[in-house]
Amino acid sequence: MSKISKVAVIGSGNVGAAVANALVLLRKCEKVILFDRTLSNAEGEAWDIEDAIPLLSEMDVQPSDSYDDVADSDVIVITVGVQRKEGQSRLDTLETNAEIIRSTIKELDRVAPDATVIVVSNPVDVLTRIAIATSARSENLIIGSGTVLDTARLRYQLGKRLNVNKQDVHVYVFGEHGDSEVVGWESASIGTIPLDKFPLPQGTSLRQIQEEYSESTPKRGYAISERKGATNYAVATVVCQLVEAILRDQKKIFTVSVRADSNYGIGSNVVLGLPCIIGKQGIERQLLLPLNDLEQRLLIESAAKLEEAYNSLSKTVS
Repeated sequence: MSKISKVAVIGSGNVGAAVANALVLLRKCEKVILFDRTLSNAEGEAWDIEDAIPLLSEMDVQPSDSYDDVADSDVIVITVGVQRKEGQSRLDTLETNAEIIRSTIKELDRVAPDATVIVVSNPVDVLTRIAIATSARSENLIIGSGTVLDTARLRYQLGKRLNVNKQDVHVYVFGEHGDSEVVGWESASIGTIPLDKFPLPQGTSLRQIQEEYSESTPKRGYAISERKGATNYAVATVVCQLVEAILRDQKKIFTVSVRADSNYGIGSNVVLGLPCIIGKQGIERQLLLPLNDLEQRLLIESAAKLEEAYNSLSKTVS
């Protein structure tokens, strides 16, 4: 009898519950464990999701407050942590969330040392680096959600602007998942046509588009949070795509949080969003994105910001 596909979600807050719900709605696995230190929270969310299963495909959603139930998971999604308050950046929550990630990773190493871990908690790049430093598992099995959501946001908005299918918009957002993220305009294309050769709407210049979306893309999450208190639906879909790529060994390219290749020239210990091939072994290969001089400078600045944040915690994460 073949092993069923099992995904554990750590944390049943806004993001964790949305991830569990999306896994069920999109049928990405056969069993979901929804873990929370407060069992009643996990039960409420899991039971609500479970009630829809008769209308969908048969699967199992199990609430839990025991890490032992996470054992044998193929993929584990970490969503725990304090949310940023109005006016805060993602980095402002670092001190508290760093310790939460450390303790969580130690428990996951104990019960599921071979599972692929997806870190979603913010600030995701620094917390992924802390997870790598804390965990005994292979580094390729620890993935941060990085700038996958930022890339999706940009592709959607740019596709609407150019009146083309969003799946034909090929452009990456990389660097920090946050204020210093960078758009890779140098490699951007619509289908196989470089963006600088693509016919733009009348009265619109390439420079206008670049400036507009380089500014608006990092602000999108803040704009949503100001209106509804948090972002959760889109990032849940991002997680589902990553889970599927791992479980089905799809070898898809995502800009996940990863320790940067030395060829980027930003230091080999910095973790930030860069394009990688994701499959059953987690991060199977990191790709080098062609950058122009401005993009290279902005990436260096983004990396320096994340390095400073990590070093501010060096005494507590050593």
